[in-house]
Amino acid sequence: MPTPILIDTDMGVDDAVAIALAFMARDLDVRGIVSVGGNVDLQQATANVGRLLRAVEPARRPLVGRGLDQSGDGLTNATHVFGRDGFGECDRKADEGLEPVDFRDVYRAALDDPAGPATIVAIGPLTNVAVMLREDATRIRTVPRIVVMGGALWCKGNVRDVVEFNFHRDPAAAADVLSAGLPVTLVPLDVTRFVTLDASHVARLAASGTRVGEFLAEIIPYVMEHSTEAGKGRFVVHDALAVGALLWPQLFLKTGVAVEVSRDGTIAGQTRPRISAMQDQRIDVLTAVNAADFLENMLETLCQEEFVV
Repeated sequence: MPTPILIDTDMGVDDAVAIALAFMARDLDVRGIVSVGGNVDLQQATANVGRLLRAVEPARRPLVGRGLDQSGDGLTNATHVFGRDGFGECDRKADEGLEPVDFRDVYRAALDDPAGPATIVAIGPLTNVAVMLREDATRIRTVPRIVVMGGALWCKGNVRDVVEFNFHRDPAAAADVLSAGLPVTLVPLDVTRFVTLDASHVARLAASGTRVGEFLAEIIPYVMEHSTEAGKGRFVVHDALAVGALLWPQLFLKTGVAVEVSRDGTIAGQTRPRISAMQDQRIDVLTAVNAADFLENMLETLCQEEFVV
């Protein structure tokens, strides 16, 4: 049986890669997609969900929800990397028929499903998850796992060198979720930075003959030209590793540690690991990845090729 998942996303290019991977993987069932502000504002993030669905045309459309945005002094977005529309300023049209519901309704539907509650894959700021924890803790605690792309524990961040972007956007939400005793798997920059795409990988996607491959090959080159994270001509697929952690757990190493998130000041969002003897304070943190095998598995799945490591 495929693992049911709910994806909470701020819908930049790496989010699109992650969601496309989830759609193309036989072992995952995307029950819902919820937007959140982050890479782009909430309105654009929600519109991008529809643009992705229209481009990819999954066999079964998930329920789509409109989540929340963040506000505050000093917040940055990622339009300088992903373009003003978050999708490399591509020509893909909006889905005029998209009618998103409140994100709470998507969470409730995904967690109350008679077949069992969905795993949450949070690849944007944790704003929506934190609100569900505050407003509907009993329901959110039924989740079998929350996979979070965020944080930078032993490496530099990508905002002011000390903070990872998703946690920068809503440090209080990150602190609340990671300290709540929930079954969290954290996928930090320490791991995601090892998996990058270059022009040869984009060419492989474009030649795949799949709607997914063609769409991703259209939106990825913009990031390669504008991101400095991995050097010009390369693209770090951060969010895809959160989906890949569910598909290929054997390709990762992990450790159980407590993680503190700074809530305020110039280091708001900074993560620090600490030793704790209390099991309910520890979360699973991915610490290493077999990058070569992960990249090959991801490309083969996106291109619908047969061999996967």
